Amino acid sequence: MLLWGGIGLFGAYLSFFLVFGRMGVLAHLRMRGEAERIEAEITRVESDIGALNREVASLNRDPHTIERLARERLGMVRPGETVFLFPPGPPAGEPRSAP
Repeated sequence: MLLWGGIGLFGAYLSFFLVFGRMGVLAHLRMRGEAERIEAEITRVESDIGALNREVASLNRDPHTIERLARERLGMVRPGETVFLFPPGPPAGEPRSAP
């Protein structure tokens, strides 16, 4: 009888650690979810790297890309061009006030 109690207690102990232990089923499920999240992040970063590599290649061989970026980001203009700057209008839905 005592032997069966010991075997049952050992079985319960083993079952507990198979489910809740450091390397148990719950830890495995948690690690699997973390691995999937990391793989998704890696895919996103690889996509960003690809886009940046394409932009670098375009900057190295396409003068129109360099000009477009200089105009957009740096506000540069060609000699002889005139730039008209307009103040921002009122936000959408806001009535205009009379002058």
